[in-house]
Amino acid sequence: MSAGPKFTVVLSGYRTEPYLPRALKSIAEQTFTDFEAICYVEESPDGSLALCQEQAEKDPRFKVVSAPKSGAVATTRNYAIDHAQGEYLLALDGDDWLDIRQLEGLEKKLRETGPLDVLAFAAVTVRDDETDLAGKVRLTNFRPQDAEGVFTGREALRRAGRGGQFRSYVWLSAYRTAFLRENRLYQSDGLLMEDFEWTPRVWFAAERFAYLDEVFYVYRRRGNSLTTESSSRLLFDLVKQVRSLLDFSRRTQLPEDIARIWSDQWISTLLWFMFHPVSSRKIGNRDRQKALAELFSPPGKEQFLKLAARTSPPKRLAVPLLRLAAAGIVLPANLYFRLLYYPLTGLRTGRARRKS
Repeated sequence: MSAGPKFTVVLSGYRTEPYLPRALKSIAEQTFTDFEAICYVEESPDGSLALCQEQAEKDPRFKVVSAPKSGAVATTRNYAIDHAQGEYLLALDGDDWLDIRQLEGLEKKLRETGPLDVLAFAAVTVRDDETDLAGKVRLTNFRPQDAEGVFTGREALRRAGRGGQFRSYVWLSAYRTAFLRENRLYQSDGLLMEDFEWTPRVWFAAERFAYLDEVFYVYRRRGNSLTTESSSRLLFDLVKQVRSLLDFSRRTQLPEDIARIWSDQWISTLLWFMFHPVSSRKIGNRDRQKALAELFSPPGKEQFLKLAARTSPPKRLAVPLLRLAAAGIVLPANLYFRLLYYPLTGLRTGRARRKS
């Protein structure tokens, strides 16, 4: 039994002043009150730090950390892993908010299941200033029937992979703090899309996993978030994440079905950011060439070819074009994805953009 609070909520408060009051309120008004909140604010040019400090003065459950700018939210989460007093750790981005029943619902589920390494739940997405949640589609990796029982993280990966899109958002789950520490499950400092690489490793290590089919998180899509303003940087950071996952796969004995799920997910995401007509508009051919050259630098090419061999025929057909693009001949790949791959595979042009 943890001597500290049941939960720690870590709030990332960089450049989110217009949205922070709602985020802070959604924590403070939780119907389950045994929690602490770590408000981690990096050299924000707005009033985010002052808002968090005001909240901490009113409510001793809130703690404020003022830190140098790192350029990515992984520093926030890693600090929380090391310093959280709560038995379970949750993440909240400063422009999002929580259902005030979240911690109560999680605590009730944990009383039913006993200790878990990971407890997943559902979210909904809103645009900028939207507040009405009626009719919003759930954002989740699971089906309602997956809320029955306890299973392993590997089984969770299989169930999530059935839908064809594994959502790796760190805020879609609560994590047992000691489990993260014991397995040294830290995020990659300084990289955008840190949860893309982190979540698969966490799930793979989890021995006890459960799903609660409740919407407890509201994810705000906004046009001026860190990732939407940093397309080229995002692409290069994503390549680093894929390289890291490739190395993890090489070191780990992955079951073949999980390897196939991961292969399809990683390549789909990489191609979408690099070549999709919507997501890649701010990326030039030189950046595409440099990113692919980095991906294929030894031993990346051999690892990537093994990865691609497990994927669908349209992705396998793209591999020679990607190798040409890495050598500086990008036009064939551009044409393939714009005229054939995305139109024929039916992938939407409006997939939710990520923020960090």
